[in-house]
Amino acid sequence: MDMDGGASGDSSPERKRGLPEIDPTLRATAAASAAGALAIWWPAFTLGAYDAIFFDSVMGIWAVAAAMLLSGLLLRSRRALPWAGWVALALPSTWIVVAVLAPRTHGFRYLHYFEVVLTLAGAPALAWLLTRILLPEYAELPALHRLRAIAVIIVVGLLAFLLGKFNYLFLTCADFDISGNNTPPGCVQGPPFHLL
Repeated sequence: MDMDGGASGDSSPERKRGLPEIDPTLRATAAASAAGALAIWWPAFTLGAYDAIFFDSVMGIWAVAAAMLLSGLLLRSRRALPWAGWVALALPSTWIVVAVLAPRTHGFRYLHYFEVVLTLAGAPALAWLLTRILLPEYAELPALHRLRAIAVIIVVGLLAFLLGKFNYLFLTCADFDISGNNTPPGCVQGPPFHLL
């Protein structure tokens, strides 16, 4: 032991500052939860507020999925993911191809529902794949911790949907206006919320 009570060989930045080290299991679970929550909150909120998922959410999912798919194909590392992962990465591109080929008059009625499912299910799936690729500790987590991360993502998605549905309780129409969004049906009139 050294003079400050720590182990003499421990030179981690947290130990030097007197902070406790973060448990690697918590770090990996929180990183997976945060990645999924960042991916799901906006589509879920707009579905609640506008009864629609904005195209930019779908295109964002497509961009990430296409980048991961092309990276894997260029590096010829097909064994890096299970076949279901490759199928999941191809789904957003498949949706775009179907949308392009679907007739505009009397269009494919159910294409929008595919878009909703793709976004709400695809965003967490992509977050999971990204976490698995970019955060090696996630793959080593026990199944229970991975399920907890998925549960957190689902809860955040449901809460974001409810916040969108009941936006009039804490936002005004002006909040949507100044953010560059259209005002959703049922928003309340009033000045925008300001912290200053």
